[in-house]
Amino acid sequence: MIQCTTNCSLGHVSWQIAVDRPTPDGLALEVEQCSCPPGYIGTSCEDCAPGYERSGHGPYLGTCVPVQQRQPQCTGPGAVSPYAGHGGRCQCKTYAQGPNCDQCPPNSFYMAATNPQGCIPCFCSGVTQQCQSSSFRRQIVEINYPRGDRDQLILTTSDIRQPYHPPTPAYVSGRAIEFVNFQEANGQTLYWKLPAKFLGNKVTAYGGTLKYTFRFSGEGRTNQEPDVIIRGNDITLQYTHRQPIHAERENTIELKFFEDGWQRVDGQQGTREHLLMALADLDDILIKATYMEECSQSSLISVSMEFAEPQGRGQVAYEVEQCSCPPGYIGTSCEDCAPGYSRTGGGLYLGLCERCECHGHATQCDKEYGFCVDCQHNTEGDQCER
Repeated sequence: MIQCTTNCSLGHVSWQIAVDRPTPDGLALEVEQCSCPPGYIGTSCEDCAPGYERSGHGPYLGTCVPVQQRQPQCTGPGAVSPYAGHGGRCQCKTYAQGPNCDQCPPNSFYMAATNPQGCIPCFCSGVTQQCQSSSFRRQIVEINYPRGDRDQLILTTSDIRQPYHPPTPAYVSGRAIEFVNFQEANGQTLYWKLPAKFLGNKVTAYGGTLKYTFRFSGEGRTNQEPDVIIRGNDITLQYTHRQPIHAERENTIELKFFEDGWQRVDGQQGTREHLLMALADLDDILIKATYMEECSQSSLISVSMEFAEPQGRGQVAYEVEQCSCPPGYIGTSCEDCAPGYSRTGGGLYLGLCERCECHGHATQCDKEYGFCVDCQHNTEGDQCER
């Protein structure tokens, strides 16, 4: 080893290797050329021939076996590969276990081959770790202008501190809601704000689909702003799709409420916790209306969003958790306070639910702020204390 006390530099490095063509340096007599058996190639039989693959067994680098003759050993939906690794063991995804990777570990539920994690970890707002798949079925809330819907949407920006007030409102035509007066937008990216029926507690939208169809026209380059923004419980998440879109044509975007498709405003990957907290009390769902630098027209034709409820008529929402909530909590993810309880600032995620103090004069209280509702026995005050 050379130790430098001041400055140290490396000027030239050379390394002789052997190649299969004539060179001025002569033959590499020290390099072996093996007569490889079927399935092996390379001067030292170090690689598998086409149609063969490494089995993980055998001496040194492992035996090369024909691909078609090697039977899959790991058939569980939680397996990383259908073939066992070294030691003959299946490699399981993060939330999968068992010899065949076909079991959910404790505090997780619903194994699916399409889930890169295997099973889904219980969230339950941090108040319990006991959950299973719900028995709720998918239901759809939608706006479909071609079918005669008349929902009046407003245009806004992504910045709630600088709301946009269009000089003329968007108007509902026979087939879409349209906006054409972009002159005073001053280069801002505008968004359609979905109405109240899409908002509030939509925690059961997890795993469901948001689908919308739109049309636009204009000139210049397309902007790179997020396509969908959701906000709830002081959390903002953004979604940017990767499929091409076209002016003067109908475009349909379909996205899933899974965390791997959403990002925080700082560019970091959204988590399951972030997504469920936002869905538990949605304040805004924004769908991009301005796609080009100089937009001249934007139309939203239809929007549909899947959530789940006990009376739903669609497919079973296996991705929605049903938590075993402790006293004081209700909801599939224990996201709400039970009657007689209110939210406090402590605890994880959404806060703790504690019993309201109404001095025996009321049974109900505001679940967010804790003041008693409908004081009895000639009492009054936030806690029926007078």
